[in-house]
Amino acid sequence: MHLSQLQRPLQRAAANSCRSFSTALRPAVTTTSMTTLEDRFANLRVSSPMAANSAVEGRRYATVKSQGAYKLKNKKTIPKKLGAKKTGDQYVLPGHIIYKQRGTIWHPGENTIMGRDHTIHAAVAGYVKYYRDPARHPKRQYIGVVFNREDKLPYPPGEPRKRKLNLVAVPRREPQAPTNNLSPSGIPLSVTRHANPEQVTAEATEAATETTPQPAEKAASKYEQPVPLKDGNSVVAKLVQEKLRTREIAQARKEAQELEEQKKLEERRATRVFHLQDDYSYREHNWEIGRIVGDAGVVPGTEKSESRKAKFRLRRRKRIVTFLGLKKRALARAARRERFNQRMQKKRAKELEQKLQAAAALKAAKAAKAAKAAEAKKVSA
Repeated sequence: MHLSQLQRPLQRAAANSCRSFSTALRPAVTTTSMTTLEDRFANLRVSSPMAANSAVEGRRYATVKSQGAYKLKNKKTIPKKLGAKKTGDQYVLPGHIIYKQRGTIWHPGENTIMGRDHTIHAAVAGYVKYYRDPARHPKRQYIGVVFNREDKLPYPPGEPRKRKLNLVAVPRREPQAPTNNLSPSGIPLSVTRHANPEQVTAEATEAATETTPQPAEKAASKYEQPVPLKDGNSVVAKLVQEKLRTREIAQARKEAQELEEQKKLEERRATRVFHLQDDYSYREHNWEIGRIVGDAGVVPGTEKSESRKAKFRLRRRKRIVTFLGLKKRALARAARRERFNQRMQKKRAKELEQKLQAAAALKAAKAAKAAKAAEAKKVSA
């Protein structure tokens, strides 16, 4: 609120307060020549509302210079902020500025575009790559964008262009060729024999299955009626019973699992597969025989290991296989390194040959141009 608007309320409030104060202190004073505070406040006047407002609010000055006031130093120009805006292997989105330049210092490469002011932009979302392509030009340097950070530019000439369409790469399933189970002579390549297991084993398995109760039934039948205690140890007795019940259930499950494994072993032994050999005889493969017999170092049907010498033989064989695998992997690694070095040497030799050819072609063109100019000068003379 401005001071001019508060003028009348302030005058009235001051007059009322001064009148009451003077009446209470000096009621006998009635001189007219003496001016009171009421008359003095009544004589207060403000010259103009604008002056009052400026006195209260202050004067506001400009905070921004006028147009054309920006002065540069001598021999200076307005900065253009040219140069690289994205580094190598940096992720960009379509339209991002990669390099600002005057002239084609860098040329647009894979998945990039160049504006009319020679600024190179990204055309796709990917990673920036700075590279050279002698196949396109021996001296030019390019800027490209790849979808995977591990990719290298330029791509091989025969490789198809890569495009990212927000699709998921799914390996194509090749249709399997129908297998021929007959030899050229018309003899089956393999014969499967399903031998019925012994009746005694089947009867024993059925009897064991019938007589063996289920884990939950077995535990419940034994602990369904807890023994009542009168000495206040019912909580301890309950915990002991739950522990025994859990132990019985685990034991029953283990026995059922062992019985199932024994049944599968019997079924596997009952099925035999014989393969045709070169002498037109049928024989089982060694790995199938080992699968039927069981794991190495363990007698089928029992948990007892073989002799002490057999254990040492098995351990020595595992050690040899391990060391042979390490040696084989080391040799394969060395071979891969050697092949890589050979490829790099061939690549460097090819690049050097291309550079020499380009230099020779440029030199020949310059010589031809000079000879042509000399001939033209001679003819004109």
